[in-house]
Amino acid sequence: MNIEGVSHSNIRTVSKAGSIKDSVPPIHAQAIQSYQDLGPIEASEATGTYDLYGEVAPTALGFTAAPPNGYELYMPARPGFFSNNLSIAVTDPSAEPFSTDKTRSEIVEAARKVLDARYAKMADTGEPFRPKSNEATDWYTLFGELDRRALSAIRTDESGFFSDLEQDIAQAIMIQQQSLAMGHYYGPTRLAGAYAEAGEIDPSDHMAVGKAGALWLDRVSHEEKTTLSEWMEQRAAAQYLYENGARDAGVKPEDLSSGFRFVDMLLQAYRELEQLGEGHELNYLPSYQKAWQMFVDQMPSEQSSSMTLFF
Repeated sequence: MNIEGVSHSNIRTVSKAGSIKDSVPPIHAQAIQSYQDLGPIEASEATGTYDLYGEVAPTALGFTAAPPNGYELYMPARPGFFSNNLSIAVTDPSAEPFSTDKTRSEIVEAARKVLDARYAKMADTGEPFRPKSNEATDWYTLFGELDRRALSAIRTDESGFFSDLEQDIAQAIMIQQQSLAMGHYYGPTRLAGAYAEAGEIDPSDHMAVGKAGALWLDRVSHEEKTTLSEWMEQRAAAQYLYENGARDAGVKPEDLSSGFRFVDMLLQAYRELEQLGEGHELNYLPSYQKAWQMFVDQMPSEQSSSMTLFF
C-alpha cells in the first residue's frame, strides 16, 4: 500500500479486568485505499499569498499559504503546488489561512473556484487530476490551498456545488489531520517510521491519545462543532478514551468537558453501555437518542432539515 492509516472499526477500551470492550464509535475511520503506483513525488515547499487562480496576489484579494510545520511531508503535493494549508491543522486546527473573514457561503463559493482552478492548472501540466494517485498526491495538490474550516464546509455542503468524490476527499483529509494530531499515523507508508520516531504521543497511551484528541477537537471552528455530526461522536469518544485510560492507570481524570450538552449526553450513553455489558446496543439507549436529538435541534435549519436519524 502507498497510504498507511489507522484501520479499526471501534475504539478498543480495556476494562480493569483486562477484557477488551468495543463499545464506542471509531475515533479514526478506515485508511485511504491503496493507489496505483505512479512513482513518489516530493512535497512542495512553496509558500506565499495567492488569488483564487493560483497567481501571486495582494493579501486583501487572496488567501495566505500557511508556513510549513513539518506535517506537509505527510501530504505530498505535485511540484509547484503546496499542502501547507492542510497540514497546519495538525498543529493548529483553528488556523484559517484560506477562510478567514469569510462567511460559510463565501467559503463554499471560494472553495469551488479554487478546486476548479486547480483542476485546470493540473490539466495544463499534461497530467489531469487522478482520483487514484500514488500517496494521494493529487488529493493534496487539488485541496492544498484549503484550510480545515473550508474542508468542513465542503463536507457538509448540500448545495450540490461539490461532487461525492470531493466531499469524500475532504472527509479523508480531515480524518488524517485528526489522526496525526492524536499520535496515530495516517499518510505515505514510506514515512510511517519517520513519524513514529518523531512522535510526541504514544499511540498505546489511551490517556495521552484521548486528551490530545479532546483538546484538539475543541479548537476546530464553531461551524464544524455544530454542523458536523462526526465532531460530536469524535469529541465524546476522545474524552471517553481519556477517562478510561485514567481509570485504568489509577489516576483522577481532569475535567475535559466540551461545553456542549449533546456531547455530554453522548458520553453518558457510552458510559451506560459499558455498565450494561454484553447484549445491549448503543443505538437503543435513550441517552444516545437524546444526544442525537439535541444535536439536530441546535443545527442551522439548512442542515437539520435534511438530516435523518437512525435509531
